[in-house]
Amino acid sequence: MKIKSYIPALALALLATTASCQKDTETVDNAIFAPGLQNVTTINVKPTTETYTGTVSATLANAEAREVKVTFSADADKVKEYNALYSVDYEMLPRECYSIPEPVAGIPAGGDSTGDVNVEFSNLNTLDLDKTYVLPVVMSSEFGSLTNNTFWFVVKEAALVSTVPDMTDNFGVFNLGYQAPELQSIKEITVEALIYPFDFPNMLATLMGVEGKFLIRIGDAGLPPNQIQLATASGNVTDPAWSLDTKRWTFVTLTYNTTNGECKVYFNGVQKGATQPGTYRSPVNWNTAAGDINDGARGFYVGYAYSPDRYFNGYMSELRVWNRILTKEEINAPFHFYTIDPDSEGLVSYWKMDEGAGTTIHDYANGYDLKLDKAPDWIPVSLPEK
Repeated sequence: MKIKSYIPALALALLATTASCQKDTETVDNAIFAPGLQNVTTINVKPTTETYTGTVSATLANAEAREVKVTFSADADKVKEYNALYSVDYEMLPRECYSIPEPVAGIPAGGDSTGDVNVEFSNLNTLDLDKTYVLPVVMSSEFGSLTNNTFWFVVKEAALVSTVPDMTDNFGVFNLGYQAPELQSIKEITVEALIYPFDFPNMLATLMGVEGKFLIRIGDAGLPPNQIQLATASGNVTDPAWSLDTKRWTFVTLTYNTTNGECKVYFNGVQKGATQPGTYRSPVNWNTAAGDINDGARGFYVGYAYSPDRYFNGYMSELRVWNRILTKEEINAPFHFYTIDPDSEGLVSYWKMDEGAGTTIHDYANGYDLKLDKAPDWIPVSLPEK
């Protein structure tokens, strides 16, 4: 299949230039134009990427009275040339990962182009993405002159997270009130967030939840301002080991079982401290509309609770709510910190926070979109970090 949601479509065309010609049957100074060295196409591969289709083409400066054949072929010897030009050390793309199904194309009599010729990429999900690969595609013809006759396709690992919002002094609420039925009656809950706190300027900062009911926040009176706390209607749960570092990415996972009160917190897949006992025994209900910002009817918020000065000062990404307890093995599954299948068992909300513009945060699991109070600064990132 073609993974068009992750990789933009590419179309390489060759630029025609002015060339002098003689009006006879065989125009000796006519030319077929190939790409300049700046024509490099990058294919960004994610773990789910299997196939991709690129295109090449050739253009004739002046129309001929006969068809002109052009052949496109891979040339491993050109990899050294690319590495020398760009001071890199890329490898030739393995043979099983590409093909040119129809390598010979014709420029018809009276025409000026071959049109697009497909270069098919396959088995991309088998590549070692600690490496970067290059596929040089060379054009040749029995007619005319050819200059800079190589197309370059560079295949490399895509960032799993490429843009995030700065949530400083901002917050998110449901687009519509009382519209998230899957977020109520949760007896076993897992909450996850990929966060980058700048600092903790306030006594309290909020990740998500409902004030006075079930809220994941950071800091409190008598606590360090960087210590995570689960605040519930029947008491709070925390641990000094739940202290966040500033100016670094941390993937936070909190699990809570309302049957026995067991609460665990993981940073980057490692449980921090001991399993803590909680007294909250009611099913979690986050299917509540946000109320008056001046502390009216309290509802579900991301980055806000009770008063505006409890915002989260930093970047947020990959917010998730599950209606089951994830195991340590599931939390540490490959790429879990940066992307998951929206159809995963028990996933009830999945806000990737990757829109890159605007104020709507899409829920990829059930459509419970969030509306931000104001448009944030959208920050380009590349995660996982190399």
